[in-house]
Amino acid sequence: MQATTTSQKIRIGLFTILGILLLFAGIFFIGKSKSLFTSTYHVYGTFNNVGGLQIGNNVRFAGITAGSVDNITVLNDSTVRVDMRVQSKYQKFIKTDAVASIGSDGLMGDKLVTIAPGTVSQTPLKDGQRIVSVNPTDFDKVITKFTAVADHANTITAALADMATEMRGGKGTIGRLMYNDDLAVQIEGTMANANRMSAAFADLGNQVRSGKGSVGQLLYTDQLSQNLNNVSLSANKAMVSADDAVKNINQAAYNFSENMKALQGNFLFRSYFRKKEAAEGAEADILEQGATIQTTPNQNDLTDAELQEIRRSAEKSLENNRKTQKSGK
Repeated sequence: MQATTTSQKIRIGLFTILGILLLFAGIFFIGKSKSLFTSTYHVYGTFNNVGGLQIGNNVRFAGITAGSVDNITVLNDSTVRVDMRVQSKYQKFIKTDAVASIGSDGLMGDKLVTIAPGTVSQTPLKDGQRIVSVNPTDFDKVITKFTAVADHANTITAALADMATEMRGGKGTIGRLMYNDDLAVQIEGTMANANRMSAAFADLGNQVRSGKGSVGQLLYTDQLSQNLNNVSLSANKAMVSADDAVKNINQAAYNFSENMKALQGNFLFRSYFRKKEAAEGAEADILEQGATIQTTPNQNDLTDAELQEIRRSAEKSLENNRKTQKSGK
């Protein structure tokens, strides 16, 4: 065997020292990350499912690594206890209403326990005390739901593809609208008809504005108002003529009355008017007597024979008066 040279011994010593330094550095970093060289206290929480959490995973408080998972124990078929070792310098910030939950370090990173600070309590969580915990999201159920959604999305996509194919074939209202010219032609015909109707209405409006037709004359000419004024004037003239006729009749009646009064005062006609008044008074007396006799037969207790005699006497008197008047004439 060859003897070890000095240079080889130096190399071996350097590699040994470097290995020892690396070992101490690894122990230091691992101990620091696992809080082996710092003062810690113990808390625990219970979960229904730890979601792949392992011993040694980090415990974070407010986004800072504050400890590590010390132990995981299955208590029963629905409860798992997670013991955590947290650095003592964070104890005053972790209150009794703090909440522990299991999350991930990034999207696909390792599982860890996240402690959210409390908002009401001011009492720090003591060593060995239980922390309020929230069960992690069951990603298997989430994946199952996403799978169902994906299946539905595939079904919907297939239905939309069939719909698009039918639309390209010109089926349905939308297909005809997009891929068929018949509807466009009909719309163009409708627009043309609308334009013709608009032109007809415009022409009609122009004719009305020019005073043609009854509506045009009513709206844009004064002929109807002039006719109404003429009718009103004629009516007023007729009323004035009627008033004049009534005045003339009243004047004629008044003149006739005055003439009759004058004739009565004339000595030539005085005897005639006196005889006429006497005859009219006699007739009135006879008629009054007949009415009195007819209306009061029961009051005087007259018989039928007496009534007949009175009636004959009245008629005889009336006849004598008439003869007298005739002889006087």
